[in-house]
Amino acid sequence: MGAIISTRSAYFALALAAIYAIFGTIWIAVSDLVVAMLVHDPITLTTVQTWKGWFFVGISALLIYGVGVQLLRAIEHSENRYRMLFADSPEALALYDPESLCLVEINDAAGRLFGYDPAEARGLSFTDLMPQETRVTFEASLPRLIDGERGGVWRMRCKDGRPLDVATYGRMVLVGGRYLRLVQIVDVTAKLKAERELMRSLEEVAAANERMRELSHALSHDLQEPLRQVGSFVQLLAKRYDSQLDAEGRQFIAYTVEGIARLKALIGDAERFALTSGFVPMRVSLGRLVADTVEGLRTVIESCDAEIVARDLPWLDADPGKLAVVLHALLGNALKFRRPGVPPKITVEARQIDKGWQVRVVDNGIGIEAEFREAVFSLFSRLHTRDRIPGNGTGLALARKLVEAHGGRIWIEDGNDGGVAVCFTLPA
Repeated sequence: MGAIISTRSAYFALALAAIYAIFGTIWIAVSDLVVAMLVHDPITLTTVQTWKGWFFVGISALLIYGVGVQLLRAIEHSENRYRMLFADSPEALALYDPESLCLVEINDAAGRLFGYDPAEARGLSFTDLMPQETRVTFEASLPRLIDGERGGVWRMRCKDGRPLDVATYGRMVLVGGRYLRLVQIVDVTAKLKAERELMRSLEEVAAANERMRELSHALSHDLQEPLRQVGSFVQLLAKRYDSQLDAEGRQFIAYTVEGIARLKALIGDAERFALTSGFVPMRVSLGRLVADTVEGLRTVIESCDAEIVARDLPWLDADPGKLAVVLHALLGNALKFRRPGVPPKITVEARQIDKGWQVRVVDNGIGIEAEFREAVFSLFSRLHTRDRIPGNGTGLALARKLVEAHGGRIWIEDGNDGGVAVCFTLPA
């Protein structure tokens, strides 16, 4: 770029000199010839020649003035472009010599970033802004940076000693006949700190998941075995000493057996909740999954004369196994929490939204009061006694966990005839 500008300047200067020389030659030759033809008196000729010379000086001065104005305008325009693109740019920019690493120029934004006045930074080495360990890495990377790679991320040091992480993006430019490196400097300290915090959080989540797996192992092995042993001995006790027990004793044993069975179910639900985590998405038919879920609930559906309607269900990206568990939990709840004497009417529908799909399972059951619609998604949360409606309160908690694992969310709205609509989203 610099060589091109220098060549253009040389051509312009030569052209201007040539035009002036041609103009002067023509003026002198033609004017002398005309004057000689018109004036014959020597004294008058001398006067005319003098005025002709002054006229030529005036014309030359006007020409030089016009050229000078144009040059000054071009210089001013160039200065304005320089200030707009470099000096006054909101981005931090620096220009340094890749051989000596000396800073040739930095703009005000770079000065504010590092705490230096632009004039003060001239002559400093680019590595003077780096800690010792960064200097070694930067100097080793300099050849490939010059060969065309854009830059990298470096630990820098401000004038007051404050550390600063920056990303540099640069290229070689030709200025005044020599190659310099122009770099854009972006402060990424906050970004890198956020990334480090994210990595630490991910490590904590991974550790928590590992502890959850250990807990699920304990639930499935260490706790189930004592329960089986207690249940076996209680049943053996009831069988062997049934004739010696009164009605109250038999009732106590029945309560014990029921409690053991309920505890086993709770442990099983907790284990399933703990182990259900990652998913493998694939293209699945929501209509097919609903049909399979309905088939699995066929006995319950026929016993309560329920009607389940699926409307225009799409193909979408989801883990079929996990989504089947969600549908089973929602349809099972819609069948379980039905109004006495009223056949359940359940509708499964979906509609496309900006970032995916929204699925709604709408029923005409007993409904959920607005103040409890968030609490029911907690693990082991129940709104009714087990004598009235059986269950452990894990279905909606598991559904929320699986929906959120897909990147969606789940909530409850009003349904039909006092029932509810459980809605969840699945991203595209």
